[in-house]
Amino acid sequence: MKNIEELVSKEIVAFLPFYIEGNSTKVITNKQNEEYIYKSIKTFITLLSKYFMVDLNSSRQYYGKIIGSTNIVPLPFNKDNIFVPLKVRKAISKNDGSFGYFNIGFIKDIIEKNKKVYVLLKKGDCIEVLQGIETAKKNLRNGYIVKQAYFKRVGVNIMEEQEIYGELNKPATKGDIVALRNELLDIKINLLKSSSSSV
Repeated sequence: MKNIEELVSKEIVAFLPFYIEGNSTKVITNKQNEEYIYKSIKTFITLLSKYFMVDLNSSRQYYGKIIGSTNIVPLPFNKDNIFVPLKVRKAISKNDGSFGYFNIGFIKDIIEKNKKVYVLLKKGDCIEVLQGIETAKKNLRNGYIVKQAYFKRVGVNIMEEQEIYGELNKPATKGDIVALRNELLDIKINLLKSSSSSV
């Protein structure tokens, strides 16, 4: 199997569940197009979390509360590796996994064409998503919310709100709505910190 450190050094753009010699994972990197890992996507995520020293359960619980979701939660491993889950296949077996994970930093847009939805990557790849356009974009927005929360939590400077929405290909929002959204996010984070410290 490919060394995780080697894959990370090539900049992981996305990793997707893939049927090849069983239930495997296709890894798309920025410096080399595709590589195949003969492990399930669940196992690959576990290997990534060990490499980045991230507690997956705690991360999903913490960020899941912020976005109001318990199942489809973005994975922030570090500031350069924050992945958004999007459905990319119909699983044959119950535990095969149907969601692929896309690095926010390499997503150009999500579009609909001929009644199909696609993720456009900055490196030129176009990958079909088996979700409606609104659901896919909602998952991407959740990814940016998690990114913002992660940056605040670890003390990294947060990108300007207009830049965040620009990446989502959205028109600029009114200043009062942006301010309110920031305040609500701060309240959620402070409440989570308070509840954690009181346990």
